[in-house]
Amino acid sequence: MDVQFSEVGGVTKAVFEGRMDSTSVGNVESRFIEHVVPRQRPAIVDMTAVTFVASLGIRMLLGTARALAREGSRLAMYGANGEVLEVIETTSLSEIIP
Repeated sequence: MDVQFSEVGGVTKAVFEGRMDSTSVGNVESRFIEHVVPRQRPAIVDMTAVTFVASLGIRMLLGTARALAREGSRLAMYGANGEVLEVIETTSLSEIIP
């Protein structure tokens, strides 16, 4: 799993690529949180190139969304394929992170 960051109109954009599983989330979680949360501004996550999401990936996204909410900001996601979207909807993550 890899993550790349950019700034788009005052919004932090994170582009994930690969599998969000127990092995790979540990490699990107701290970078993701450290890059997104301290900026205290809205962030979007591009899920287009994510092929699988496990519970640790859900936890990472949820934890980041909650940390941003405490700072008065929001996290949003887009581009999930059918299988990834099914996991997001089954876990009700889409009710917390649009």
